[in-house]
Amino acid sequence: MKRLFKSISFFITLVSAILLLVSVVPVYLSPGKIYILALLGFLFPALWLFNLLILGVHVVRKSFYFFIPLLVLVLTWNHWENVFQVKGKSLSQENQNTIKVMTFNVRMFDFYRFSQLPDMPFLFYDFIGKANPDILCVQEFFTSKRKDGYDPNFVRVRLGQFDYAHVEYRDYSGQNIGYGIATFSKYPIINKGKLNFSESKNMAIFSDINIDGKVVRVFNNHLESIGFQSQDFNVIDSLTIELGPRQKDGLKEIVRKMVRAFKQRSSQAERISNHVTNSPYPVIVCGDFNDTPISYVYRKMRGNLKDAFRESGTGFGGTYNGRLPSLRIDYIFHDQEFESYGFEKYRIDFSDHFPISTLLILDPKK
Repeated sequence: MKRLFKSISFFITLVSAILLLVSVVPVYLSPGKIYILALLGFLFPALWLFNLLILGVHVVRKSFYFFIPLLVLVLTWNHWENVFQVKGKSLSQENQNTIKVMTFNVRMFDFYRFSQLPDMPFLFYDFIGKANPDILCVQEFFTSKRKDGYDPNFVRVRLGQFDYAHVEYRDYSGQNIGYGIATFSKYPIINKGKLNFSESKNMAIFSDINIDGKVVRVFNNHLESIGFQSQDFNVIDSLTIELGPRQKDGLKEIVRKMVRAFKQRSSQAERISNHVTNSPYPVIVCGDFNDTPISYVYRKMRGNLKDAFRESGTGFGGTYNGRLPSLRIDYIFHDQEFESYGFEKYRIDFSDHFPISTLLILDPKK
């Protein structure tokens, strides 16, 4: 019996270690090549913690098998830091050389009342006013004359703390109904550009912003979403060991949507990455990437940039406010020459995303 228990323990330990190593493969391999591996990246946090638990058990039992989970935890530590941070950097005193950068997928300013909260969209405008960022990147920006509070001129007035704006619509009608992306700034925007994605309502824009004589190129990105509908979540909620015909069909549809999104995001990320690499100015890269830190998209979008969450965040940093919580899919990256402090996630239920912000020092030498 003791030998059987030892064999089972070794088997569980080895399989868990192999699965953890395999779960980071999607970081290095485009989903366009082997898309099924992209699904494994979602399991990384749970697998990492499970291996940590196994390590603890073997240490307590004084088992030589402890070296297996220890080895894979060390090998994947760098990826774990993309997921979890113990304590972030903060400024001990007010610094006049900082700028506050925020990114927020506003879900069309709750035009369809998904949140069921009263006083929409005015709660958005009030929050942004109180948070008071210097640069604000908005995804799913939406204007319309069909409801009070969504008129494009009214939105600009309510966001009056920003003197400059770069707004690009992916869908637009003559009734001033527009869906797109927007970057607002307290500093002059001296140049603008956009990247439309084929067969997609998502897009990216870049804005060259003159911040007290230093020009910075800010990329605001909204990458392809999976497009889950309520029926897809219902399938997930109803999963059991024995799958019925309806559940099997539902799972096939979910996988189809995920595969499509994985492939589109990877090509979108590659295109944006080329623009970031060739930027004539230092860059700040913000937005809703719709993918986790254990993904090909994250690696391509980040490149050689710093991740503000890694620099100054705390905890798991999940930004998705939906039925699949704890997913970090919104990011702020910045040039190596900048320093970031006080990364913050705002737990407000206005959207299916939490806004995030960080304080950047563009010239740390000063």
